[in-house]
Amino acid sequence: MSFLRAFQSFPNEAALVGRMVAGYADLEIDLMHCAKEVSGGLDHVLKAMFRIRGNADRIDVADALARQAYHRVGIGAQYEAAIAAVRFCLRIRNLYAHAAWWDDNTGQLAFANLAELAKGNVLVTNLLGLTVNHVTVRHLEAQLAYFDHADDSLVWVIQEGNRLAGRPALPARAVPTHAQPPLYL
Repeated sequence: MSFLRAFQSFPNEAALVGRMVAGYADLEIDLMHCAKEVSGGLDHVLKAMFRIRGNADRIDVADALARQAYHRVGIGAQYEAAIAAVRFCLRIRNLYAHAAWWDDNTGQLAFANLAELAKGNVLVTNLLGLTVNHVTVRHLEAQLAYFDHADDSLVWVIQEGNRLAGRPALPARAVPTHAQPPLYL
């Protein structure tokens, strides 16, 4: 196989990157449900969020639909923390989704974003000006755990919002907490 050769040498890293890139959509779906619970129902929120193309724009739409309602019931700070976690997960997702990957013989999977060179106004004659970054299984596992935290935070907001509004909800539990991992090694 010649396609994605670097991922052949680093299958564990490849699997973790793939889970974050492909799995990010689950966070958007939970965010949609978060907004649906407090504003206009599924049809309204789904169409408002998913008729637009950009991931960041979808977060903005959901936030505009839901923020004030969660503040009114007293969990605005937790809602904002959940939104911030989703935004950070999007940064991770975009970092990897728009990367070129290779084995640079350092023992770690290397990646870079070609847009970095493309944005400049100088003549590009080679790729030596790229900022080379690396990932490790441990680093990627920490980032994936943060995706889980973002998901748990959205579910907490949904359940606590429902509980406070007198709607059916899971039993109350502690607000999820998790330290934000580094974006880069």
